[in-house]
Amino acid sequence: MSELHSTSDADDRVATVAERHRELLRGPVAEYRERVAQRARYFGQAGPILIEQAERHIAALMIDPDRDRDLDVDAYRAMRDGLAMRYDTRQRVFVAQRGRHEVSIRPDGPERRLGIIARLAAAGVDLDQILTVAAVVATHPADPGAPIGEHARTRNGDRLTSACTRATAPR
Repeated sequence: MSELHSTSDADDRVATVAERHRELLRGPVAEYRERVAQRARYFGQAGPILIEQAERHIAALMIDPDRDRDLDVDAYRAMRDGLAMRYDTRQRVFVAQRGRHEVSIRPDGPERRLGIIARLAAAGVDLDQILTVAAVVATHPADPGAPIGEHARTRNGDRLTSACTRATAPR
């Protein structure tokens, strides 16, 4: 019975994180959909294909509680919150320190990719840039010590900072 209870707690944690993640992306996604709709009107008959492709891209940026039920919420939050990290060469994982607790993050894991997406969205980075970064992170895990979002800029043109208070501040 405790397994059922712990699974339910884990599912609840993932569902809560998924909702917060979706909330962070709400603004950038709305702007992106508007730009895609404008392009779709211009392309006429090919417009619906463009919109369908954009929706697939958006879905790939989201946390799905069913698909991502095994998501390590602590690792995701460490990435989202921009905690300082080191790379453990023996275990081949990034390690973040949250208080006295160490959090391991696989370079190729969904926690890293989704956490970076949330961090960029919280910083106000345009969804086109977020899609580009997400594709690069998914196909080429960063080298140890590589800065996250070094070249990313917010909608105001500001450089992305390591402290993203919007990502962690309760609403």
